[in-house]
Amino acid sequence: MKIQQKGRTVIRGVLLALGGAGVLWFLFPAAFGVWNVGSLFGTAGCAVLLALGAAWPQCLAFWRKTRKKKILYGILSIFILSVLWFSALTVGMAVGAARQPPAGTEGTVVVLGSKVNGTTPSADLAARIDRAAEYLLANPGLKAVASGGQGAGEDISEAQAIRDGLVQRGVEPERIFLEDASKNTEENLAFSAEVIREEGLPPVMLIVTDEYHEFRAWRIASRLGIESYAVSSSTPWYIFSACYGRELLALTKLYLFPFL
Repeated sequence: MKIQQKGRTVIRGVLLALGGAGVLWFLFPAAFGVWNVGSLFGTAGCAVLLALGAAWPQCLAFWRKTRKKKILYGILSIFILSVLWFSALTVGMAVGAARQPPAGTEGTVVVLGSKVNGTTPSADLAARIDRAAEYLLANPGLKAVASGGQGAGEDISEAQAIRDGLVQRGVEPERIFLEDASKNTEENLAFSAEVIREEGLPPVMLIVTDEYHEFRAWRIASRLGIESYAVSSSTPWYIFSACYGRELLALTKLYLFPFL
């Protein structure tokens, strides 16, 4: 009995710790003006863990008394499968980010767009521009495609913001081509491939985007018949949880609900 009691206490403590820490982690980017569907998803999921931990004794009592254990086993199975699924996607993100191009690879650097606030790149887009400039300056023989259209709240296209940022960091303007019509990752890659063909650039894509995003970009590129490698930028730490939560949903849609 004492062992069982200790086990229940440990489980409750783990649920409370994970739930509480998770809620704070997913809420944190809001302090920097970043709140998206990933933030909501992560906060809600961790809040459920927190509530479950807080009501753990009552949950155990209900489990013992209820006759509808099949329903509870079903819910538990869905929870376990979800944890395994999101863990597998996280491993996939790590694998995607690790796919660095071999030394001397001939290709075209493709910088994927992200939010522009007026004419100012968002934090993660600025990180992508920094990484792309670093890579292009280290490889002066390569050219680049800046990819991204103009959305709500943006006074210029994401592609233009990328180009301006690269030039400010010392990359020659004649090395940069624009793709300014895309609205999502698939269009980024498909439309950039058209620019590459039209301009006679090397067809292998050296994709510059956040490390968490490289896996999805790679899988979409493969579906489009594009050979690609990752030139990963580092997501600013203070918005990572929001980006990570959104990416889990985006990958789930890509694999399980492609018709949406």
